[in-house]
Amino acid sequence: MLLLLASSLAQADSFVVDSIEIDGIKKITLGTVLSYLPVNVGESLDVERTPEIIRELFSTGFFDDIELLRRDNVLVIRVVERPSIAEVNFEGNDDIEDEALEQAMDGVGMSKGRIFDENKLEKLELELQQVYYSMGKYAARIDAKWRKLDEDRVAIDITISEGISARIKSINLIGNRNFDDAELLDLFQLESSSDGFFADDEYSSSKLTADLENLKSYYLDRGFIQFEVSSQQVTISPDRKDISISINIREGEQFRVSNVEVGGEMVVPDTELKPLISFREGDVFSRKEINKVIRAMQKRLGEDGYAFADIRLLSDPDPVNKTVGLRFLLVPGSKMRVRYIHFRGNEKTQDNVLRREMRQIEGAMYQTSKIDRSKVRLQRLNYLGSVNITSQKVTDSLDEVDLEVQVTERFSGNLQVGIGYSQVQGALINLGFAHENIFGTGNQLEFTFNNSAASEQYKLVYENPYYTPEGISRGFNFRYTATDAAENNTSNYLIDQISLSVDYGIPLSEYNRLRLEIGVLRNDLRVTDGSADEVFDFIRNNSDEYDESTPNSDIDGDVFDTLFGSISFAKDTRNRRIFADSGYLNSISLEVNSGDLDFYKVRYRHQTAYALTDDVSFSFKGRIGYGDSYGDSVDLPIFEKFTAGGVRSVRGYEFNSLGPLDSNGDPIGGNLQVITTAEVLFPLEALGSSETFRLGLYFDAGNVFADADQFQTDELRQSVGLSAKWFSFIGPIEFSYAWPLNDQPGDNTQNFQFALGATF
Repeated sequence: MLLLLASSLAQADSFVVDSIEIDGIKKITLGTVLSYLPVNVGESLDVERTPEIIRELFSTGFFDDIELLRRDNVLVIRVVERPSIAEVNFEGNDDIEDEALEQAMDGVGMSKGRIFDENKLEKLELELQQVYYSMGKYAARIDAKWRKLDEDRVAIDITISEGISARIKSINLIGNRNFDDAELLDLFQLESSSDGFFADDEYSSSKLTADLENLKSYYLDRGFIQFEVSSQQVTISPDRKDISISINIREGEQFRVSNVEVGGEMVVPDTELKPLISFREGDVFSRKEINKVIRAMQKRLGEDGYAFADIRLLSDPDPVNKTVGLRFLLVPGSKMRVRYIHFRGNEKTQDNVLRREMRQIEGAMYQTSKIDRSKVRLQRLNYLGSVNITSQKVTDSLDEVDLEVQVTERFSGNLQVGIGYSQVQGALINLGFAHENIFGTGNQLEFTFNNSAASEQYKLVYENPYYTPEGISRGFNFRYTATDAAENNTSNYLIDQISLSVDYGIPLSEYNRLRLEIGVLRNDLRVTDGSADEVFDFIRNNSDEYDESTPNSDIDGDVFDTLFGSISFAKDTRNRRIFADSGYLNSISLEVNSGDLDFYKVRYRHQTAYALTDDVSFSFKGRIGYGDSYGDSVDLPIFEKFTAGGVRSVRGYEFNSLGPLDSNGDPIGGNLQVITTAEVLFPLEALGSSETFRLGLYFDAGNVFADADQFQTDELRQSVGLSAKWFSFIGPIEFSYAWPLNDQPGDNTQNFQFALGATF
């Protein structure tokens, strides 16, 4: 009876649609189908409109079969859905990751989860082939097939033959009159095969696009405002192995700046904005300098709360005189207050630990300098890798902004149980726990036990960097070290040291900090069969048990107890502590020991960092140390003397080998230390991110001297070399290969060196 009541719409008269029923949908929602229908409830429908309805539904690509029926005044649409893509399998793609190919598939609507359309398979093959063509793989072949999994699902199997990459045979520039080919081609990432064995001669369309943009920037930064790339041709050889690239350019004429004005809504006096302009009338036009000025003006407006200030550049070129007039137009927008600060990426670190470093606070007026300083303070936390702060306008508010602080966390703690090897200390046994961000609180806790041929050490350290809300830190330190000095490449003696101290760090300003430490120290010094006369003399001169007449054979050693205190002042404007590329550090400290031994040590440390490019930085470091005795003590203790040589000082010379020698010919150290280092650091992404790994080229100079009056500049040992600095999961490691420049007879040189726990 139902079949008799339901008759084909083709046999029906016109009728008003009271309702619409869709029969057969499983994956597609009713609302989706209705949105594509060209007929609505309440409209009149006749046989002439049926082709239009079927055509519209088929165009969606959702259905294999569509039938229109009428039951009374109800329009019944019976459909058979196409299956969905349940699997996508790739085979043969070695040079391109699955994710990149899946992204290309999504562009043609054939990715996993989409409705399958067999008619798009050929288009899919062409799309994937274009991905390979963009990488210079013109011999690539794509074969896409499908198979049925069940009534509603299919799998797509894609077999890829990548072939070899076509090599760039030549890159030709046509139309350049002011700059030669070699100068311009140096700007390109792409290179031709004739550029050498290591030439990057694999073609990539994305690299070519970037190279053309670099070329344009080069000309615009040198006054050629009419420069344009007229055309570019990429020609493939018949055997698909060689590519020739031809680039036609039109340089135009070089323009100079005729006048510079500042206008618009002058919410900041032009007397403050004009000094930000780094060029003057008559200078060659430079887009780079203009962008620098725009950023400086935006930063200045941001200082007064204009977070989204727009600086528009109006130019008035004069082709006859080859000049261009510039006008910076200020569109400041509204002053902004910071509503909320949101932290992202801190899976371990508590929000309050990051928030206490923020100098921009919620509810306050937006201020660029405070946001910049907040970023620097966060970057200086060793347990954070990168920091990015962005501003987001608040919906439905004209004067509020939210700050999004995105951080990446760096490995900041580890449990060490193992056996290792150090170039200086030989075989190592390590047992310990160290964490600079214990439980995400920002507090430091460390317990370590190290045993090597040179020393046995126990250390327990706890520090709270925010002992008070104002940022005063407090730390407790316990150390026990038993050292065989001869194994450290110094004069032969044994010493056991145990110390207990407490320290406080007091912020004096945003950049200045005072540190105070007080503690007790016991030094148990013992001689050996190989001890030099200087060791025996030190014990005689500073011990109550022995005197000048005591022979060496009667001296075993002595125990010296001291109370020590230190005070240090540091001004630190570096943007980060590890791999800094801006700012400087100046630090001076005084340590005084009193008791069985009376002596002092003064240390000065300097570091300046510069960014040479976005990735390359230059660092100059220097340190000077001086110490001496006072009161009844004679000379600086031998175990407190300064040393030099090795990865941490002058590379290319053996660890602690520089400076005065004792009566046995072993290094004994000195009262004065002078060390300088100049180094260029750059990342190598193939070996690690720029946040954790850097290669370097360096120049070291330094030495230690018996006393200040013995200092001579021509006695400073020098070296140049290559370095690799890695912030690894077990701590910082530095490798270096050095070439000593002025080593003297008797110097112990060493080309390859490495050290665990190096400071960058």
